[in-house]
Amino acid sequence: MREKNILCAVLAAGLFLSAPAAAFAAPTGPGASPEPEPYTAEELARLQDNVLEYDEVQLRVREYNPAISEAWKTYKDTKQDYANVVTELESQYDTVIDMADSYVDLGNLTGNPVLVATGKSLGNAYKSTLRGMRNTVNEWDSNKSATGQIRQFERQMTAGVQQALIGYDMIRKNAATLETMAQLYQKQYDMYQRMQSLGLATDKDVLSAQASLLSGQSQLASLNSQMDSLRRTLCLMLGYDPDTNPDIRPVPAFDMNRLNGMNLEEDTKKAIGNNYTLIGQRTSSKARTSSGVEIRLNMIQEGEQKLTIEMQRLYQEVMDKKAAYDAAATGFTAAEKSFGAATRQHQNGMLSEAQYVGAQIAYNQKKAAFESASLELWQAMENYDWGVMGLAAVE
Repeated sequence: MREKNILCAVLAAGLFLSAPAAAFAAPTGPGASPEPEPYTAEELARLQDNVLEYDEVQLRVREYNPAISEAWKTYKDTKQDYANVVTELESQYDTVIDMADSYVDLGNLTGNPVLVATGKSLGNAYKSTLRGMRNTVNEWDSNKSATGQIRQFERQMTAGVQQALIGYDMIRKNAATLETMAQLYQKQYDMYQRMQSLGLATDKDVLSAQASLLSGQSQLASLNSQMDSLRRTLCLMLGYDPDTNPDIRPVPAFDMNRLNGMNLEEDTKKAIGNNYTLIGQRTSSKARTSSGVEIRLNMIQEGEQKLTIEMQRLYQEVMDKKAAYDAAATGFTAAEKSFGAATRQHQNGMLSEAQYVGAQIAYNQKKAAFESASLELWQAMENYDWGVMGLAAVE
């Protein structure tokens, strides 16, 4: 009965997997080598702390995003299932080969060709199945068809989280500026009320200051609400408990050297080669008629043309954001100088309190504009790079 079960298992496994024609080797122990530790102790400590930094996004998506981590877990569990089959097959090596040889020996001894053929078939089926299963396990992680969809999903999720994190930092910086502005507007409003009582300010001055104060307070409340909502979304996407209030660090300063690496013509070629939509079109079932072939080729060509236009748009967006950044940087530099001069004049009694508050407001407005322009350049550059890596829309 045991021999019959082994024979059935071998034949079933042979049907389960068509084996490559590689040379057969003797059993080597467990079906899969132990997986190497994916991270160093330092990297693991960073991932497991309650601090989120921009350069951790991709790894956190992979390890802690509920959908992505579950997809990779299923992928690895399936790989382990195959490895377990290899281990089981290897453990039966001596038993199966001895049984196959006994069929052959008995057939030769009795002159029964059916027994000889059965023994040879059993041995060959077992070796072929084991060889194929080993190859499947060894080549598992390089199988693009098995990993491509997960990696595409992971990249899309990473790009989305990066954009959300940049957006969060932009809102946070704007909220910090608005909080300062609200305090200044309150101070300005109080001063105009006092000046009005002394006949030094008009009703229009007071109402204008009050309108600025109320507008600033309203915008600040709205930004704080948006920031809390986006923080919770980021926590859910990256596997944090929102109630633990992780420390979300600011996005680092933009590296202008990234602009030097842009080459629209070469980057477009890479984008066409990497684009997931176009890859799907190129690898779809081949048409069987001349008209079908023409339709398929036209579809691929049209997709490449659309992607070329999209890459031009993404490139131009980076250039536009760089120009806006330069203008904002120039404005902020001038505002810093003006504010420095206003501070000295105020200290020397040459500038009234109302004028000095106005100077502070102007400075903070330029500062906010510069910070926003910097983060918008970040967003545009990330969109362009992800386009090169295959995520640009082809519509």
